[in-house]
Amino acid sequence: MRPIFQKSSKLWPHVIWLAWAVGYAFCFPTYNMSFLIWIIFVPVLVFAYRQPYNKTVFYSFFYSLLFWVLTLFWLMAFHEISLPFLVPAYSLYNAFFFFCIAFIAKKLPKLRVFALPVFWVANELLRSTGYVGFQWNLIGDTQWQSLYVLQSADIWGVYGVSFLILLVNSVLAEVIHSWIETKKLGEAIVKHRTLLIVTGAIMAANLVYGIITYHYYDDLAKKSEQAKVALMQPNTGSFDDWWGTMWETYGKLWTLNAEAALKDPDIIVWSETMLRNSVWFYMNQYGADAEINRFNMRFISMPFEFDTPILFAHPEKGTDGHNYNTVDYIDPRIPGYMTYCKIHLTPFGEWLPYYFVIPPLKTMIESLGAASYAPAKDFVVFAGRKGKFAVMICFEDIFSILARKFILKGVNYFLNSTNDGWAYRFQIGGPFPLWQHIAGVSGVAIAVRRPIARAVNTGVSGVVMPNGSMDISPVPIYQQGFYVADVPVIDEQIVTLYVRFGYLFPYIIAILALAGMAYAVFGVKHEPGKENV
Repeated sequence: MRPIFQKSSKLWPHVIWLAWAVGYAFCFPTYNMSFLIWIIFVPVLVFAYRQPYNKTVFYSFFYSLLFWVLTLFWLMAFHEISLPFLVPAYSLYNAFFFFCIAFIAKKLPKLRVFALPVFWVANELLRSTGYVGFQWNLIGDTQWQSLYVLQSADIWGVYGVSFLILLVNSVLAEVIHSWIETKKLGEAIVKHRTLLIVTGAIMAANLVYGIITYHYYDDLAKKSEQAKVALMQPNTGSFDDWWGTMWETYGKLWTLNAEAALKDPDIIVWSETMLRNSVWFYMNQYGADAEINRFNMRFISMPFEFDTPILFAHPEKGTDGHNYNTVDYIDPRIPGYMTYCKIHLTPFGEWLPYYFVIPPLKTMIESLGAASYAPAKDFVVFAGRKGKFAVMICFEDIFSILARKFILKGVNYFLNSTNDGWAYRFQIGGPFPLWQHIAGVSGVAIAVRRPIARAVNTGVSGVVMPNGSMDISPVPIYQQGFYVADVPVIDEQIVTLYVRFGYLFPYIIAILALAGMAYAVFGVKHEPGKENV
């Protein structure tokens, strides 16, 4: 019987790629085996160096399907079409970029050590960009519990941390590849000693920087003025009947707010769509005696009843006829109210541009109640009783590119209003999307050095501090309650390198990827048989 790792065996490629798919997935919550991310790409990278392109593309696509199912299986609870669409699409992304990596490795072997970090960061940027971008489970996000490593995100963003991790994988792959060629590990190490030393020095510098800045911002947060914020976690089912039980729901929400108001917070923050009907549209369309407006008035009067500002979240129909996912800030001591409408909508669930031009897709989307919202454009900054804050709705809080735009308008802290209540539909999601979500928030808080206080319908609620550490609500996930937390009001004059320039890092990397491919295709002479090396 042939050993499974013998080159001629048909089984060994499957073992290598299966280990990659499972190990890569297990780096993210709630598996949290993040240490694997520093080595998990090494075997498949060596495979891509040594095997024909077609094999690299085939195995990378097939096992990427498994990776995405293991990490995003819970999307079936969000919308049924999400998983069947996103998994093959993102697997194609992976296969294409693995091809690019293999192509560069064979065409430009002296530069192949940069192929993985450059092209994989470009891959993560591609799937995160635009209104349908899904910036979820980036490689840098795996370090949400290794905060010393993640601190450099304030220089080059989470993509920069991804780059560093992938560079380590690539350097190790160079050593392993040489070891396979020479069958002498010592010789392989000596051959690549410069790469090993330089990469080790970069990692050490990153760690030292991380230790210093982690404690600096921890101390800064403690010395800053504190905003007392009550975070609502009502634990209402996203697919429960609203209209048939709205008065009963009002009673529950009123009680929750009353209990929170007794703690004398500076603001009460509702979770996303805690109120599920339009407020101002109905107030303008119908009389005050209409049942829906008697219902709405109960909520509008809550801030005055409790003498406490409330950030309450609800869908709203704008004067332009479009639906928006909104939050309103009402302070009883200030006339009127201010509104923020969600800018980066959730693909499929809230937004799918031009879906209506394909009749079958239009029928499917509308039957699921999706794509009914329009994206807004205004970056609204609120003046709270303590400091200025901005709101990011739902998964907007994992987009540092959005957060930096608020910082440039002068923000002391962020509030996040999220509804992940769909996650337990069909008993599918469980804790996975809840923890994956907050894991992605750490890098954003570090990148812009602002706390992000999260009111999440089903949890995980709490505050992500400017150094990425977390003050997690004691209210368990999928249980009702509230948490009053102190949120540091960070001086708006603190602007990180990421906010000023670092957001350009992944775009520069993407340009380098394009330039590298162009040079490899048009500037390097083809050597017959080289692609099979």
